[in-house]
Amino acid sequence: MNFLQKIQENIKLIFTWNPSDRLWQMPFFAGLSVAIVLFIAAFFNRPDLGLVAIIGTNIFLYVPDTPIHHKMILCMASAFGIVASFTLGLIGQAFPALIPFIVFLVTMIGAQVVRYFSIGAPGFFFFTFAMILGTYIPFEVKDYPFAIGLVALGTMVANVMVLLYSLSVIYLFKHPPKPTPKIGEFGFGVIIIDPIIIAFFVSASMIFQNFLELERGYWVGVSCAAILTAVTFKQIWIKQTQRILGTILGVSFAYFLLHFSFSPIQFALLMMTLMFFAELTTVRNYALAMVFLTPYSTYLAEVASFMNYDPDLIIKARILDITIGSLFGLLGGAVMHWRPLRKMLERILRKIVFRWAGED
Repeated sequence: MNFLQKIQENIKLIFTWNPSDRLWQMPFFAGLSVAIVLFIAAFFNRPDLGLVAIIGTNIFLYVPDTPIHHKMILCMASAFGIVASFTLGLIGQAFPALIPFIVFLVTMIGAQVVRYFSIGAPGFFFFTFAMILGTYIPFEVKDYPFAIGLVALGTMVANVMVLLYSLSVIYLFKHPPKPTPKIGEFGFGVIIIDPIIIAFFVSASMIFQNFLELERGYWVGVSCAAILTAVTFKQIWIKQTQRILGTILGVSFAYFLLHFSFSPIQFALLMMTLMFFAELTTVRNYALAMVFLTPYSTYLAEVASFMNYDPDLIIKARILDITIGSLFGLLGGAVMHWRPLRKMLERILRKIVFRWAGED
Protein backbone atom coordinates (compact mmCIF):
# COMPACT_ATOMS: atom_id res chain seq x y z
CA MET A 1 0.00 0.00 0.00
CA ASN A 2 1.57 3.32 -1.06
CA PHE A 3 1.43 6.60 0.85
CA LEU A 4 -1.53 8.00 -1.11
CA GLN A 5 -3.57 4.86 -0.49
CA LYS A 6 -2.84 5.07 3.24
CA ILE A 7 -4.03 8.69 3.28
CA GLN A 8 -7.22 7.71 1.44
CA GLU A 9 -7.81 4.84 3.88
CA ASN A 10 -7.39 7.12 6.91
CA ILE A 11 -9.72 9.75 5.43
CA LYS A 12 -12.28 7.01 4.85
CA LEU A 13 -11.97 5.92 8.50
CA ILE A 14 -12.68 9.46 9.67
CA PHE A 15 -16.10 9.41 8.01
CA THR A 16 -16.91 5.73 8.51
CA TRP A 17 -20.22 4.81 10.16
CA ASN A 18 -19.06 2.04 12.48
CA PRO A 19 -21.22 -0.95 13.45
CA SER A 20 -22.25 -1.06 17.10
CA ASP A 21 -23.96 -3.45 19.49
CA ARG A 22 -24.80 -0.63 21.92
CA LEU A 23 -28.43 -0.81 23.00
CA TRP A 24 -30.57 2.29 22.41
CA GLN A 25 -31.70 2.08 26.04
CA MET A 26 -28.23 3.10 27.18
CA PRO A 27 -28.24 6.62 25.64
CA PHE A 28 -31.92 6.98 26.61
CA PHE A 29 -31.26 6.36 30.32
CA ALA A 30 -28.10 8.49 30.15
CA GLY A 31 -30.15 11.39 28.84
CA LEU A 32 -32.91 10.70 31.37
CA SER A 33 -30.47 10.89 34.29
CA VAL A 34 -29.36 14.31 33.07
CA ALA A 35 -32.97 15.45 32.63
CA ILE A 36 -34.04 14.29 36.12
CA VAL A 37 -31.24 16.26 37.78
CA LEU A 38 -32.09 19.38 35.78
CA PHE A 39 -35.83 18.96 36.43
CA ILE A 40 -35.13 18.89 40.16
CA ALA A 41 -32.91 21.97 39.78
CA ALA A 42 -35.70 23.66 37.78
CA PHE A 43 -38.15 22.99 40.63
CA PHE A 44 -35.88 25.01 42.92
CA ASN A 45 -35.25 27.54 40.12
CA ARG A 46 -31.50 26.86 40.21
CA PRO A 47 -30.62 25.24 36.86
CA ASP A 48 -27.04 26.47 37.29
CA LEU A 49 -26.62 24.19 40.30
CA GLY A 50 -28.18 21.41 38.24
CA LEU A 51 -25.31 21.77 35.79
CA VAL A 52 -22.83 21.17 38.60
CA ALA A 53 -24.79 18.08 39.67
CA ILE A 54 -24.82 16.53 36.20
CA ILE A 55 -21.04 16.27 36.39
CA GLY A 56 -21.84 13.32 38.64
CA THR A 57 -24.38 11.80 36.25
CA ASN A 58 -21.56 11.16 33.78
CA ILE A 59 -20.75 7.97 35.69
CA PHE A 60 -23.72 6.39 33.87
CA LEU A 61 -21.55 6.36 30.74
CA TYR A 62 -19.32 3.75 32.40
CA VAL A 63 -22.13 1.18 32.64
CA PRO A 64 -20.91 -2.07 31.00
CA ASP A 65 -22.95 -4.77 29.29
CA THR A 66 -22.34 -7.23 32.17
CA PRO A 67 -24.42 -8.81 34.97
CA ILE A 68 -26.29 -6.40 37.26
CA HIS A 69 -24.00 -6.89 40.27
CA HIS A 70 -20.96 -5.96 38.16
CA LYS A 71 -22.74 -2.94 36.66
CA MET A 72 -23.69 -1.60 40.08
CA ILE A 73 -20.28 -2.16 41.68
CA LEU A 74 -18.48 -0.52 38.77
CA CYS A 75 -20.77 2.53 38.65
CA MET A 76 -20.68 3.00 42.42
CA ALA A 77 -16.88 2.86 42.31
CA SER A 78 -16.94 5.35 39.43
CA ALA A 79 -19.14 7.61 41.57
CA PHE A 80 -16.47 7.68 44.25
CA GLY A 81 -13.82 8.38 41.62
CA ILE A 82 -15.63 11.30 40.03
CA VAL A 83 -16.49 12.90 43.39
CA ALA A 84 -12.87 12.52 44.51
CA SER A 85 -11.63 13.98 41.21
CA PHE A 86 -13.94 16.99 41.47
CA THR A 87 -12.85 17.52 45.09
CA LEU A 88 -9.19 17.52 44.07
CA GLY A 89 -10.07 20.05 41.36
CA LEU A 90 -11.56 22.35 44.01
CA ILE A 91 -8.36 22.01 46.03
CA GLY A 92 -6.45 23.05 42.90
CA GLN A 93 -8.73 26.08 42.62
CA ALA A 94 -7.76 27.10 46.15
CA PHE A 95 -4.05 26.37 45.49
CA PRO A 96 -3.41 27.08 41.76
CA ALA A 97 0.25 26.06 41.98
CA LEU A 98 -0.88 22.48 42.64
CA ILE A 99 -3.06 22.21 39.52
CA PRO A 100 -0.44 20.58 37.22
CA PHE A 101 0.38 18.00 39.92
CA ILE A 102 -3.31 17.28 40.57
CA VAL A 103 -3.99 16.93 36.84
CA PHE A 104 -1.09 14.49 36.55
CA LEU A 105 -2.16 12.48 39.62
CA VAL A 106 -5.87 12.17 38.71
CA THR A 107 -5.18 11.37 35.05
CA MET A 108 -2.48 8.79 35.83
CA ILE A 109 -4.49 6.96 38.50
CA GLY A 110 -7.68 7.18 36.42
CA ALA A 111 -5.94 5.68 33.38
CA GLN A 112 -4.34 2.94 35.47
CA VAL A 113 -7.60 1.94 37.14
CA VAL A 114 -9.70 1.78 33.95
CA ARG A 115 -7.01 -0.27 32.20
CA TYR A 116 -6.46 -2.65 35.11
CA PHE A 117 -10.19 -3.34 35.47
CA SER A 118 -10.76 -3.49 31.69
CA ILE A 119 -13.19 -0.58 31.70
CA GLY A 120 -13.90 0.56 28.16
CA ALA A 121 -14.88 3.95 26.79
CA PRO A 122 -14.96 6.69 28.00
CA GLY A 123 -11.95 5.45 29.99
CA PHE A 124 -10.31 7.91 32.36
CA PHE A 125 -11.76 10.93 30.52
CA PHE A 126 -14.62 11.95 32.83
CA PHE A 127 -12.45 11.73 35.94
CA THR A 128 -10.02 14.21 34.39
CA PHE A 129 -12.93 16.27 33.03
CA ALA A 130 -14.56 16.54 36.48
CA MET A 131 -11.25 17.47 38.07
CA ILE A 132 -10.51 20.19 35.49
CA LEU A 133 -14.02 21.65 35.85
CA GLY A 134 -13.46 21.68 39.62
CA THR A 135 -10.43 23.91 39.12
CA TYR A 136 -12.42 26.45 37.06
CA ILE A 137 -16.04 26.60 38.28
CA PRO A 138 -15.89 29.51 40.76
CA PHE A 139 -16.80 28.44 44.29
CA GLU A 140 -15.74 30.06 47.54
CA VAL A 141 -13.87 27.78 49.92
CA LYS A 142 -16.79 27.76 52.35
CA ASP A 143 -19.03 26.41 49.55
CA TYR A 144 -16.77 23.48 48.63
CA PRO A 145 -18.77 20.92 50.69
CA PHE A 146 -21.96 22.14 48.99
CA ALA A 147 -20.42 21.80 45.51
CA ILE A 148 -19.08 18.32 46.30
CA GLY A 149 -22.53 17.36 47.58
CA LEU A 150 -24.14 18.46 44.31
CA VAL A 151 -21.82 16.19 42.31
CA ALA A 152 -22.49 13.33 44.76
CA LEU A 153 -26.25 13.82 44.30
CA GLY A 154 -25.73 13.55 40.55
CA THR A 155 -23.96 10.22 41.03
CA MET A 156 -26.87 8.97 43.16
CA VAL A 157 -29.37 9.73 40.41
CA ALA A 158 -27.10 8.05 37.87
CA ASN A 159 -26.80 4.91 39.99
CA VAL A 160 -30.59 4.64 40.26
CA MET A 161 -30.75 4.96 36.47
CA VAL A 162 -28.11 2.23 36.12
CA LEU A 163 -30.29 -0.11 38.16
CA LEU A 164 -33.44 0.71 36.16
CA TYR A 165 -31.52 0.39 32.90
CA SER A 166 -30.08 -2.96 33.94
CA LEU A 167 -33.44 -4.38 34.99
CA SER A 168 -35.13 -3.18 31.81
CA VAL A 169 -32.59 -4.53 29.30
CA ILE A 170 -32.22 -7.91 31.03
CA TYR A 171 -35.81 -8.66 32.06
CA LEU A 172 -37.97 -6.46 29.83
CA PHE A 173 -35.99 -6.48 26.56
CA LYS A 174 -34.48 -9.93 27.19
CA HIS A 175 -30.89 -8.91 26.45
CA PRO A 176 -28.50 -11.38 28.12
CA PRO A 177 -25.46 -9.77 29.79
CA LYS A 178 -21.90 -10.49 28.70
CA PRO A 179 -19.35 -12.17 31.01
CA THR A 180 -17.43 -10.02 33.46
CA PRO A 181 -14.07 -9.06 31.90
CA LYS A 182 -10.77 -10.27 33.34
CA ILE A 183 -8.69 -7.78 35.29
CA GLY A 184 -5.01 -6.91 35.11
CA GLU A 185 -4.32 -8.75 31.86
CA PHE A 186 -2.87 -5.88 29.82
CA GLY A 187 0.64 -6.00 31.25
CA PHE A 188 3.11 -3.58 32.83
CA GLY A 189 3.48 -1.32 29.79
CA VAL A 190 -0.23 -0.64 29.30
CA ILE A 191 -1.14 -0.29 32.98
CA ILE A 192 1.95 1.60 34.22
CA ILE A 193 3.86 3.25 31.37
CA ASP A 194 1.00 4.49 29.18
CA PRO A 195 -0.85 6.24 32.04
CA ILE A 196 2.33 8.07 33.08
CA ILE A 197 2.89 9.36 29.53
CA ILE A 198 -0.80 10.28 29.18
CA ALA A 199 -0.80 12.12 32.51
CA PHE A 200 2.41 13.97 31.61
CA PHE A 201 0.96 15.38 28.39
CA VAL A 202 -2.42 16.31 29.88
CA SER A 203 -0.59 18.08 32.70
CA ALA A 204 1.81 19.73 30.23
CA SER A 205 -1.14 20.96 28.16
CA MET A 206 -2.58 22.65 31.25
CA ILE A 207 0.77 24.29 32.00
CA PHE A 208 0.97 25.47 28.39
CA GLN A 209 -2.52 27.01 28.40
CA ASN A 210 -1.68 28.77 31.67
CA PHE A 211 1.49 30.13 30.08
CA LEU A 212 -0.57 31.48 27.16
CA GLU A 213 -3.15 32.87 29.63
CA LEU A 214 -6.03 31.59 27.52
CA GLU A 215 -9.52 32.83 28.40
CA ARG A 216 -11.04 29.35 28.73
CA GLY A 217 -7.89 27.25 28.71
CA TYR A 218 -9.47 24.29 30.47
CA TRP A 219 -10.55 23.02 27.03
CA VAL A 220 -6.87 22.45 26.19
CA GLY A 221 -6.49 19.83 28.92
CA VAL A 222 -9.95 18.36 28.31
CA SER A 223 -9.26 17.93 24.58
CA CYS A 224 -5.84 16.41 25.19
CA ALA A 225 -7.36 13.90 27.61
CA ALA A 226 -10.16 13.02 25.17
CA ILE A 227 -7.67 12.25 22.38
CA LEU A 228 -5.46 10.11 24.60
CA THR A 229 -8.30 7.77 25.59
CA ALA A 230 -7.69 6.04 22.24
CA VAL A 231 -5.48 2.94 22.37
CA THR A 232 -3.37 2.84 19.19
CA PHE A 233 -1.58 5.74 17.53
CA LYS A 234 -3.78 5.29 14.45
CA GLN A 235 -6.88 5.59 16.64
CA ILE A 236 -5.38 8.67 18.30
CA TRP A 237 -4.74 10.33 14.93
CA ILE A 238 -8.23 9.48 13.67
CA LYS A 239 -9.85 10.64 16.91
CA GLN A 240 -7.88 13.90 16.90
CA THR A 241 -9.02 14.67 13.35
CA GLN A 242 -12.61 13.67 14.13
CA ARG A 243 -12.61 15.82 17.25
CA ILE A 244 -11.44 18.92 15.38
CA LEU A 245 -13.85 18.39 12.46
CA GLY A 246 -16.75 17.54 14.76
CA THR A 247 -16.01 20.53 16.97
CA ILE A 248 -16.08 22.91 14.01
CA LEU A 249 -19.63 21.75 13.26
CA GLY A 250 -20.47 21.51 16.94
CA VAL A 251 -19.42 25.06 17.75
CA SER A 252 -21.65 26.29 14.93
CA PHE A 253 -24.55 24.43 16.55
CA ALA A 254 -23.52 25.72 19.99
CA TYR A 255 -23.21 29.28 18.64
CA PHE A 256 -26.79 29.02 17.39
CA LEU A 257 -28.09 27.66 20.72
CA LEU A 258 -26.20 30.18 22.87
CA HIS A 259 -28.25 33.00 21.35
CA PHE A 260 -31.40 31.63 23.00
CA SER A 261 -32.55 31.89 26.59
CA PHE A 262 -34.29 28.69 27.64
CA SER A 263 -36.64 28.17 30.54
CA PRO A 264 -35.34 25.65 33.11
CA ILE A 265 -37.67 22.92 31.77
CA GLN A 266 -36.72 23.66 28.16
CA PHE A 267 -33.06 23.59 29.11
CA ALA A 268 -33.44 20.19 30.83
CA LEU A 269 -35.08 18.75 27.70
CA LEU A 270 -32.36 20.27 25.51
CA MET A 271 -29.55 18.74 27.58
CA MET A 272 -31.33 15.38 27.63
CA THR A 273 -31.62 15.43 23.83
CA LEU A 274 -27.98 16.40 23.36
CA MET A 275 -26.81 13.63 25.68
CA PHE A 276 -29.04 11.06 23.99
CA PHE A 277 -27.78 11.75 20.48
CA ALA A 278 -24.16 12.15 21.62
CA GLU A 279 -24.15 8.71 23.24
CA LEU A 280 -26.13 7.18 20.40
CA THR A 281 -23.53 8.25 17.83
CA THR A 282 -20.24 8.27 19.75
CA VAL A 283 -19.43 4.62 19.04
CA ARG A 284 -20.50 4.92 15.40
CA ASN A 285 -18.73 8.13 14.42
CA TYR A 286 -16.90 10.31 16.94
CA ALA A 287 -16.99 13.38 14.66
CA LEU A 288 -20.80 13.26 14.53
CA ALA A 289 -20.99 12.73 18.29
CA MET A 290 -18.90 15.88 18.79
CA VAL A 291 -21.63 17.90 17.05
CA PHE A 292 -23.89 17.11 20.03
CA LEU A 293 -21.19 16.90 22.71
CA THR A 294 -19.83 20.36 21.94
CA PRO A 295 -22.93 22.35 22.96
CA TYR A 296 -23.57 19.93 25.85
CA SER A 297 -20.10 20.33 27.31
CA THR A 298 -20.12 24.08 26.57
CA TYR A 299 -23.20 24.58 28.72
CA LEU A 300 -21.66 22.39 31.41
CA ALA A 301 -18.38 24.31 31.50
CA GLU A 302 -20.06 27.74 31.33
CA VAL A 303 -22.10 27.19 34.49
CA ALA A 304 -20.56 30.31 36.04
CA SER A 305 -22.19 32.51 33.37
CA PHE A 306 -25.42 30.51 33.04
CA MET A 307 -27.74 32.06 30.43
CA ASN A 308 -25.58 35.20 30.31
CA TYR A 309 -23.24 34.11 27.58
CA ASP A 310 -21.07 35.95 25.10
CA PRO A 311 -21.33 33.44 22.21
CA ASP A 312 -18.57 35.06 20.16
CA LEU A 313 -16.06 34.91 23.02
CA ILE A 314 -16.97 31.33 23.97
CA ILE A 315 -16.79 29.93 20.45
CA LYS A 316 -13.51 31.61 19.51
CA ALA A 317 -11.89 30.36 22.71
CA ARG A 318 -13.32 26.87 22.24
CA ILE A 319 -11.97 26.40 18.71
CA LEU A 320 -8.48 27.63 19.63
CA ASP A 321 -8.27 25.66 22.85
CA ILE A 322 -9.52 22.39 21.36
CA THR A 323 -7.10 22.68 18.44
CA ILE A 324 -4.16 23.19 20.81
CA GLY A 325 -5.33 20.39 23.12
CA SER A 326 -5.84 17.97 20.23
CA LEU A 327 -2.33 18.66 18.95
CA PHE A 328 -0.95 17.98 22.45
CA GLY A 329 -2.92 14.74 22.46
CA LEU A 330 -1.48 13.75 19.07
CA LEU A 331 2.05 14.50 20.30
CA GLY A 332 1.40 12.47 23.45
CA GLY A 333 0.14 9.57 21.34
CA ALA A 334 3.28 9.68 19.19
CA VAL A 335 5.50 9.59 22.27
CA MET A 336 3.40 6.84 23.88
CA HIS A 337 3.94 4.61 20.85
CA TRP A 338 7.65 5.44 20.36
CA ARG A 339 9.27 2.09 21.10
CA PRO A 340 12.80 3.23 22.16
CA LEU A 341 11.32 5.59 24.76
CA ARG A 342 8.87 2.95 25.99
CA LYS A 343 11.66 0.41 26.47
CA MET A 344 13.78 2.91 28.40
CA LEU A 345 10.84 3.92 30.62
CA GLU A 346 9.92 0.29 31.22
CA ARG A 347 13.44 -0.58 32.40
CA ILE A 348 13.51 2.40 34.77
CA LEU A 349 9.99 1.93 36.12
CA ARG A 350 10.35 -1.80 36.61
CA LYS A 351 13.41 -1.18 38.80
CA ILE A 352 11.55 1.47 40.79
CA VAL A 353 8.32 -0.51 41.18
CA PHE A 354 9.95 -3.82 42.05
CA ARG A 355 12.41 -2.20 44.45
CA TRP A 356 9.52 -0.40 46.16
CA ALA A 357 7.63 -3.70 46.34
CA GLY A 358 10.68 -5.33 47.95
CA GLU A 359 11.39 -7.73 45.08
CA ASP A 360 14.79 -8.53 43.60
